[in-house]
Amino acid sequence: MMIKAKYLRGLAIATLVCAGMTQQITLAKELTVDVSNIASNDERDAASNITLDFYVGAGASMDSLKWDVCVTSYAGSYLSEMQITFSDTLGNGVTFAPGGGDDFDGPMAYAGFQDLRLNGTSFQVGSEGILRLEFHEYYKDLAYDEPDGIWNSGTLTFGVTPVPEPQTYALMLGGLLLILRAAKRRGA
Repeated sequence: MMIKAKYLRGLAIATLVCAGMTQQITLAKELTVDVSNIASNDERDAASNITLDFYVGAGASMDSLKWDVCVTSYAGSYLSEMQITFSDTLGNGVTFAPGGGDDFDGPMAYAGFQDLRLNGTSFQVGSEGILRLEFHEYYKDLAYDEPDGIWNSGTLTFGVTPVPEPQTYALMLGGLLLILRAAKRRGA
């Protein structure tokens, strides 16, 4: 009888470990944003800039960025100045320039991947769960009402790890209690 109880306890623990691992695997997700025809207008926080908000879940962690974009910087401005800042609603986040170092104008395609956890730039959105993207320039070169460039086409893909909701924990705890109760009955 004692062996069965130990076996069932071991089974219960293994089940919980597997459930936890499955939960971690299924929580990771991606957010893909089409950047086609978005103008690059002015310096960060200017009213004329294009901003996009996405709900990713309260406290979600932004862990990676993959880009495959084609951008054009207009004459008088540089590709290196075209930027996007992805942040929480308070502005805490990461600024990214696909053409960093390309101090010339014209069209150019860029592609790549960055694991933000490796270089310490991973961050969490706030309790409202909003990821904000702002398309902007490092420096405004052209006239106030004239864009410095355009994001012609492509996508930005963000690796997002959401925080599990309380219902997930409650469900896992309920399952554990049922397994332990069944093990106790079999042992008796």
